[in-house]
Amino acid sequence: MNRMRLLVVLVLICGLCSGVAQASTQDEGIFLLFLSGMEVGREEFSFTSGGLETKGTITMAGQSLTIRTNLEGRPYSWEEYGLTLTPGTTITGNFKSGKFDVQVGPLRKSYSLTKPYVVLDNNVLAHYQYLLDLVSPEEPSVELQVVVPSLVLSNQDPIIPGELRLGELVLYELNGAEVPLQEHILSLPGGLAMRVFATEANHLVLVEIPMQGAEIVRKEYVGLKKSLGTQQAQTHWIEEEFRVANGSISLAGTLALPLGPGPFPAVLLNSGSGPQDRHGNTPPGYVTDIFTIMVERLTKIGYAVLCYDERGVGESTGDYAAASLRDLLSDVDVLLDYLAQHEQIDESRIGMLGHSEGAYFAPLFADRLGALILLAGASIPLDQIMVEQLDYQEAQPWLSTQEKAMLQEYRPQLEKFLQEAQTGVEVSTVLPLNLQWLREHMALDPVKNLQGVTAPVLIIHGDRDLKVMPYHAEALAKALEEGGNDQVTVHYLEGTTHEFLFFPYENPHFDALDPWRLNPVLFELIVEWLQQSL
Repeated sequence: MNRMRLLVVLVLICGLCSGVAQASTQDEGIFLLFLSGMEVGREEFSFTSGGLETKGTITMAGQSLTIRTNLEGRPYSWEEYGLTLTPGTTITGNFKSGKFDVQVGPLRKSYSLTKPYVVLDNNVLAHYQYLLDLVSPEEPSVELQVVVPSLVLSNQDPIIPGELRLGELVLYELNGAEVPLQEHILSLPGGLAMRVFATEANHLVLVEIPMQGAEIVRKEYVGLKKSLGTQQAQTHWIEEEFRVANGSISLAGTLALPLGPGPFPAVLLNSGSGPQDRHGNTPPGYVTDIFTIMVERLTKIGYAVLCYDERGVGESTGDYAAASLRDLLSDVDVLLDYLAQHEQIDESRIGMLGHSEGAYFAPLFADRLGALILLAGASIPLDQIMVEQLDYQEAQPWLSTQEKAMLQEYRPQLEKFLQEAQTGVEVSTVLPLNLQWLREHMALDPVKNLQGVTAPVLIIHGDRDLKVMPYHAEALAKALEEGGNDQVTVHYLEGTTHEFLFFPYENPHFDALDPWRLNPVLFELIVEWLQQSL
């Protein structure tokens, strides 16, 4: 479930150095760091003939980290590197023939190093400039070693392999003027890839790290957008912004209506656990735009779509963290009332799509629905899912030793959290989650709730779902069929995760430069099924 999902924290790789870099011998300015469009960091940099100095600050979740670095020498002939983290520590490094010596406090280590190489350190933004001269139309790709000095802080080898290749010339726009930028693509182990863009004069302008939702932008280029040329965006729907009261809470959202005369059949979109907006996102860490794509696809075939900001999210009022399950269900109830009373909606043809936690919700409103779509739904209560997903993830062969250690450290906290829920504790001492919300979930019986559902039901599950194991789809279908429902359809999507993204390990469909791309088969199945069922 999204609220409890395993977070495999990818290192923010925001710095690369070395190369010839004549374009950067005298330059200074500011780079800004954005995560999912939110500014979280800035860095002042100064290139000189003797190297590079930077001072940056990154602020997330109310905590700030200041990063100072200096890289002395010339590209391919570096002499020294220094990094100071506040709060934190200091790292010093020396480059000698064929090796890199690093010191952290009393710890001293030496690593073999071969050319060509670049120096990378986490969250250092200006270093990317040194990449730009390593490839050319005559030599469009190069294999290289990447030095990440701060990896020694976690007892990891700071030398990793990489590949840099020249990409396309891409047209961007800034303040109405076209800006042609040369793309460079850097690939690193673990499926991490990034795009580095430079001007014709070879000055660094923009870095995109899709897997992390990160962008680095030189300050004077903020607002840069990919050019659409003469192509004009066309839509086949209109949007009505709405607000619906639920007691003292005001729920805000969008009702997308197809063009033409109504009334229309409608689908209410309900997301998984965790505070999510009307697009199905929780920025900055979880952004797929799943509901935005649903709107585009469903209105095209004549269905209205309601999506909303959950309480305390976006334009909705309230406090999501304090909401019980009963509160969240009451929000859905008033939204269904809003749909049923809307003059452009056919009250007899209202369906609901529930993803993850939303798949728990939908059957509870079955008497008001003409069709149900259950995405990645569970057949057992949430507390059992939490334990099951932990066991399942620990057993996966692709999990690193470090990731397994993270799960093992988390297990005692989860066990304590569940114990607190069972004993009626008001506030958890181990996890910042709502115990009343969990207790109400523990009382749900998903199988029993399905047995009275007679409306058509579509169940879709990813076969690489690590949060709700794939067998749950069949268990839900069996419960429906045993209750007398003969209008049940089940689909498994190959190589697809709980979020309906492509699984990143040994999957030919996964693209590290587009890691948030949803499996398009999901939308094709929903469109085809709705046209036949609602």
